Amino acid sequence: MCALILPSPDLPVLTSACQVSEEKREELASDPDAYFKLRKVIETGGNLIHDSTIQGTEMQKAFQAVHRAGMERRLAQRPELFEAIVPKFSPGCRRLTPGVGYLEALMADNVDVVTERIVEVTEDGVTLASGGAAPLDVLVCATGFKVSEAPPFEVVGRGGQTLAARWAPRPESYLSVAVDGFPNYLMMFGPNSAIGSGSLTKILECEGDYIVKVLRKLQKEDYATVEPRPERVRDFTQFVGTYFKRTVYLDDCKSWYRTDGGRGDWICGLWPGSTLHALEALRSPRWEDYLWESADPSPNALRWLGNGSSRAQTDGDPSWYINNDEVEWPTEGKPEDAAKYKARPWSY
Repeated sequence: MCALILPSPDLPVLTSACQVSEEKREELASDPDAYFKLRKVIETGGNLIHDSTIQGTEMQKAFQAVHRAGMERRLAQRPELFEAIVPKFSPGCRRLTPGVGYLEALMADNVDVVTERIVEVTEDGVTLASGGAAPLDVLVCATGFKVSEAPPFEVVGRGGQTLAARWAPRPESYLSVAVDGFPNYLMMFGPNSAIGSGSLTKILECEGDYIVKVLRKLQKEDYATVEPRPERVRDFTQFVGTYFKRTVYLDDCKSWYRTDGGRGDWICGLWPGSTLHALEALRSPRWEDYLWESADPSPNALRWLGNGSSRAQTDGDPSWYINNDEVEWPTEGKPEDAAKYKARPWSY
């Protein structure tokens, strides 16, 4: 089963170990309500641990205590390894990965843990900083990916500027979905799109919805190009830099969240806030933050009004607005107390 560790009643922490029995699998497959409840636990827990990423919070302190105690318990047979392995940086500075069974494997009798730095890879193994050699049959190199650079294919914007040049020394964007100087270039999973806690899938869905809204405005109102204003990109960049100064992500660790191969002082991989914060920021586009280029030299920007007729007169329902599924009946008493507004506070 999937368990929950509770440092305190208000601090849910999802564990990485998860074993689902065949009986439980069948229950979840046949009972939509049970499956929904499980999903709610996972999604709610992921969103409520956001404060663990802010330095000095009670949740961050609880995270450190829980993770440290868990490592110490698993390495009890070889306490010398605990001091060598336990990190000095805060939990979350690097991505928290499951690692199920990793620490337990270090306790095996046929495992030798070498903490020295490797200075050279040879034909037979590796050479250590002390000068000693470690013979190896297999060497696994987990080097990661280049996540703080432009795509490997060339992207050219206005005036022949390439995205690689624009993103030197660091990637910048407007809300992670667009870049000034690159008209009609809309991104999913651009700079600062990922998340340290919560649902990345939901952010990507929201970015997709946001991009569709931009495309629909382009098409309906007869625009040729759209790109964010340079000053708004600068504003978002400033917000990113200010936000991450108080987080664990700039602690003394190497991670793919950062520029310069994981050692830079800039976080380019994560959204500057929680998942729910990202969903609100992308909820409704601020059209005034964009530059629009008309597809027609006509001086009348409202030419998209057409001839005064609506397609609903010929291809739709001429009285669609009184259909039951179209009418939003107000809640008795105070409409603002409706359940949907309590779940997701209203925003214009």
